[in-house]
Amino acid sequence: MDKLQIQYGIQGNGITFMLGLSDYKAIQRRFPKAQPAKRIFIEYDMKTDFENNHAHLEKYVFPALVGFPNEQELKTFKLIEFVKTPGFIVTYKIEQNYDSEIQSLSR
Repeated sequence: MDKLQIQYGIQGNGITFMLGLSDYKAIQRRFPKAQPAKRIFIEYDMKTDFENNHAHLEKYVFPALVGFPNEQELKTFKLIEFVKTPGFIVTYKIEQNYDSEIQSLSR
């Protein structure tokens, strides 16, 4: 799996990030120790200016969604695209190579 698409939708009080069914099943097949999540909802308080203070949630959401127990497996995805629904527009990309580092939630 060189490419992964993560879809997201914005609600009034947060953002829902989700894996498509085919990507979810492909991760389970290829990486039996992974524990992918189908979706993650991040709620924020509008008064905290969440979007400006916590820019680029994507680098944290990606490892949490795929659920890999080891950071090296995260690098098997060379391109991660974040696709805004309902228009299915790619709004953010993470391009990786073997030398780049990904933020891990476990650090």
